[in-house]
Amino acid sequence: MARQSFVFACHERPDGDCLGAALAMARAFRGLGKDVTVLSRDPVPEHYRFLPESETVLSTTPRRDFDVGVLVDSDMPKRVGDAAEAVTGARMLACVDHHLSSEEFGEVRIVDRAVSSTCELVVDLFDANDVPIDRETATMLLAGIIFDTGGFRYSNASARTFEIVSRLAGLGASPSAIAREVFESRPLRSVKLLGRALSSMQASDDGRIVWAQITCADYRELDADDADTEGIVNSVAAVKGPQVAILFRETEPGTVRVSLRSREGFDVNQVARVFDGGGHAAAAGCTLEGALEEAKSRVIEEVRRWMGS
Repeated sequence: MARQSFVFACHERPDGDCLGAALAMARAFRGLGKDVTVLSRDPVPEHYRFLPESETVLSTTPRRDFDVGVLVDSDMPKRVGDAAEAVTGARMLACVDHHLSSEEFGEVRIVDRAVSSTCELVVDLFDANDVPIDRETATMLLAGIIFDTGGFRYSNASARTFEIVSRLAGLGASPSAIAREVFESRPLRSVKLLGRALSSMQASDDGRIVWAQITCADYRELDADDADTEGIVNSVAAVKGPQVAILFRETEPGTVRVSLRSREGFDVNQVARVFDGGGHAAAAGCTLEGALEEAKSRVIEEVRRWMGS
């Protein structure tokens, strides 16, 4: 029996790659006459609302009878928050991702760790199944590639990535306009939050680790939320010298989200996995329960341990 209803679940704090991939697949499946829902526990960030059909993303649904539930840009249900209930309640489970996986989720797994982004993987998926890509879909997909490659600054951008980018641009997606929206269209509160983080920066005595923090008070005083922190860890990582950069975000009392970035081949994914997180060798994240100072101590100690191993 043909599958008719699909739910695509974005990870918490959806970014350009997750949203671009989910929206592109949803658009393609709707074009095939399918019943499609895209879920994100957290709202679509302001600077991604330029994406076609971003207004169709829902925060929740009472449905638990989908034919297929798909985790997008995620390797485990807990990373999509409340949306996991709709996915795991489906008759068939699937995963479309490019991250290092800590568990094998889904009866159908479309996972390629070698590509730059989940959006690049979706292009390959569309090509393998003769799914056409129009201008709107090209914009969705290019946004994800631009975000996950840091505007083509990261080593994950391969020759194949640039071939795909050229093709998507030829279909009508504008790299310059997308990059401007993704990287240069932040609300004032987000830029002020960046200032708070940068003013808190510290470095280890040996200069190999640098970190910054954002507190509950910072969020409250600036009327900001965690979506406003996207990209801040990259500014922390811009410091010359350190091998590892860390951003600690006290999103609520007793909960600290951690973003890690590295250079010179240090694998921060190994650190994140100690705290039940994950990601890539050069970029990973995790969440710790407890006080901010305790979380900072634990993560920095773990980074030092991995550096010495």
